[in-house]
Amino acid sequence: MVIEYNGDEAQRFYHLIIHLFKTLDISDYSIYQGKYAERLQVFIHVSQLTLEEADAQLEYLSNSLKEKMSKKWKCLPSLHLPEAYNIVTLPHKIL
Repeated sequence: MVIEYNGDEAQRFYHLIIHLFKTLDISDYSIYQGKYAERLQVFIHVSQLTLEEADAQLEYLSNSLKEKMSKKWKCLPSLHLPEAYNIVTLPHKIL
């Protein structure tokens, strides 16, 4: 599962996602910086899930993030996006 942030508060998002994952006891993830400093990609390592299960978990995480900051991210995979838009860009640098 992937959360891609693209906004002007990348540092705040970085710290918020780490705090949220600690709160939810999620420990198996990687955070990467994209081509530009304002793009962050959070890869959450999970065992095999159906698209519906992944979408539900990502929706919960997204709603939790929305409580603290305005939404400038997308979650992948998503049932709300066409299949052609459920793609992830390659990360550039691990954080």
